[in-house]
Amino acid sequence: MAKADLHNHLGSQGKNPGFDETINLAYNKLGNGGIFGIANSDDFRYENFINQKGGKYERVPLLESDKRMIYVPDKNILVVKCQEMFTKQGHVLATAMPYKENVNTKDAKSAIRAAKNLEASLISVHPFYQFGIGNFLRENPELLQSFSSWEIFNGSAEFSFPFVLPRNANVKALDFYATENLSRLNIGISSFTDGHSPEVIGKCYTELPVYNITSQQDLDYALRNVKHTNRLHMESNSTDSALHAFKMALVKLGLRKD
Repeated sequence: MAKADLHNHLGSQGKNPGFDETINLAYNKLGNGGIFGIANSDDFRYENFINQKGGKYERVPLLESDKRMIYVPDKNILVVKCQEMFTKQGHVLATAMPYKENVNTKDAKSAIRAAKNLEASLISVHPFYQFGIGNFLRENPELLQSFSSWEIFNGSAEFSFPFVLPRNANVKALDFYATENLSRLNIGISSFTDGHSPEVIGKCYTELPVYNITSQQDLDYALRNVKHTNRLHMESNSTDSALHAFKMALVKLGLRKD
């Protein structure tokens, strides 16, 4: 089994304490063979992270010409490029995206099609939380077959605030997965942190049934074959989420730079 936390953003604009230091933080939570994802939005924080200067750990692309996943042999850790696609209809996590490529369209159907054409695996993240795509997929069930995993627990979605951030978003995500019997479409379940600081990487994770991931296809297979909640580590990330929400509020008020 490999512990995977594919939904992370590092700090503001990808800020982190350094390559080696971030790998150590991930290793301490995910252990030997751990996997973590760095999610671009409309930026390139994954690329900036793996290319930043400093650090002694070797950074090895899984495939010589493809840096969508970087292996760090010093700690036996895999770093995966993801993109949280902020579509108008809701957010989708495109996992194992090609190096230096982001999907730019804000239309959900177009974004899903573009990411699939780039051989990414799609995960419906926090589907019934703020900016979730769950209701849109309920109305467009033909799109469900494009997904490899359904995030039934998002650590940051445990943080709620009246009239702004809904309660029980994770409960609704699990209920939808079960009620719609998404396993029939070979869609797995997952738990990820959705963290906005490197220190919380691995707070939530999914135990993948494949230990040695060597390609995007391996990762997709593993995501699809997690079907039981006993493979999920689910822990609230409310404190980190509340701090991030507070910082973003200050940015919108012009009291802080992002």
